[in-house]
Amino acid sequence: MKKLTVITGGAGGMGRAIAKKIGPEYDLVLADRSEEALAKAVEELTALGITAHTFVVDIAEQASVQKLADYAASLGEVKNVIHTAGVSPTNTKADDVLKINGLGTMYMTEAFYPVMAGGGVMINFGSVAAYTLEAQEEWYDVFDNCEDDDFYDQLLELVAPFQGDDFAYAGTCYAIIKRFVIYYTQKNVGRFAEKDTRILSVSPGSYLTPMHQLLIDLEPDTAECQLDLIPKGRWGHPYEIAELIGFLVSPGAGFVSGIDILADGGQTAFTFVEQL
Repeated sequence: MKKLTVITGGAGGMGRAIAKKIGPEYDLVLADRSEEALAKAVEELTALGITAHTFVVDIAEQASVQKLADYAASLGEVKNVIHTAGVSPTNTKADDVLKINGLGTMYMTEAFYPVMAGGGVMINFGSVAAYTLEAQEEWYDVFDNCEDDDFYDQLLELVAPFQGDDFAYAGTCYAIIKRFVIYYTQKNVGRFAEKDTRILSVSPGSYLTPMHQLLIDLEPDTAECQLDLIPKGRWGHPYEIAELIGFLVSPGAGFVSGIDILADGGQTAFTFVEQL
């Protein structure tokens, strides 16, 4: 059976860059919400000699995610799952930020855990935003209830005090739910290890993807403030994340599990640590 890597957000900027990097080593399953965008991504990859299957998925719908996992398993040995799919708070309602980024990560992890082959890795995507707010004890009290049937309602109650300006509220929800993604990923490290599989998260900073370009276009002042916080003085490039992922799926990263890798160009340290 062929070894597969599943990439959600596979038609996005980071997803395509990752596909180009690891495609020569694996057959790919690209999952995204746009059939048209997926077709364009496959055309680009095929020209490079990379085999890529596609699946239209709604990450916020558990049944849709389960169908993705079943489809991938039917094609071959699912070695790696790289879950880049998500939405930013730019032009996105707060409830969608919570559902897609938070519940979607849970659905992906639960659906793929049973079908992943030994020796592989699941990589969830956090965000530098998770480090911008000081995590509160009550956040983790709610996060630990992630298996409760009313978990989403608990999340809504947790973020309710931050309601106000729509953009600011969505941004706060984004920071909190990305902190959940990191924590939830770490809560899974033990059971993944039992089947010789790793799980970890990567938290990108500001990378020049189409999603980030939307922020630059719609909120230029916010984007300028973000750029001022990056000591390198530039946005990250998707190929740089792809290089990191390429290492993380390699045998050389076989002891890397249960951590979050903050790839933010030094932004967090530059912001919160007094510089020399």
